[in-house]
Amino acid sequence: MKPSHDDRTRRRTVLLIDDSVAERDLYEFILKPDFDISTANRGVEGIIIAARDHPDAIVLDVMMPGLDGWETCTEMKCLADTADIPVILLTGTDDRNLRQHASAVGAAAVLQKPCPAERLRDTILTAMAEARITAEN
Repeated sequence: MKPSHDDRTRRRTVLLIDDSVAERDLYEFILKPDFDISTANRGVEGIIIAARDHPDAIVLDVMMPGLDGWETCTEMKCLADTADIPVILLTGTDDRNLRQHASAVGAAAVLQKPCPAERLRDTILTAMAEARITAEN
């Protein structure tokens, strides 16, 4: 589907899913100049919001109670309403297989915390651009 003029000029939306209020507030503050932001504090809540609002990208914490980020991403990639939304995982873990694990659950990227604002923003924009190219083909 080719984007309309309105799609290209509208402000992009990002859903932040993180159980830490401090982390959500920090990333919302960092991203608000460039994107409209919505937030969720748990994986299940994030899945519901993503299916309802269909944001342009999702920034998802890996370590959360209940559904963790890996499970949340896997679930979203299995649902028709959310499968095409690019997911950027954020984690504080230091795992050699992080990129492979992220790829296996369908994430567009994985970044380690603390993540510099510019790197997070650039990763989100790249994931959105790649999702648009995929949708157009």
